[in-house]
Amino acid sequence: MEVDSRGLVVHVRSAPEAGRATEEARRALAAAAGLPPSAVRLRSGARSRTKVFDLDGMDGHELERRLRRS
Repeated sequence: MEVDSRGLVVHVRSAPEAGRATEEARRALAAAAGLPPSAVRLRSGARSRTKVFDLDGMDGHELERRLRRS
């Protein structure tokens, strides 16, 4: 994962077929945030390279703080 002008960028190895890459990104984001995968939901971008996820009980500032710690 890295942060750039686009926001948080999550690199995955799964092919973008049948939602596998999206699921891998969701799980990686959950792990990095210290949340269960069920707490991370795709808000938009199901068919796009750019995705927006919602994290239950966490805003962008808290996520950034947690990512800096790891």
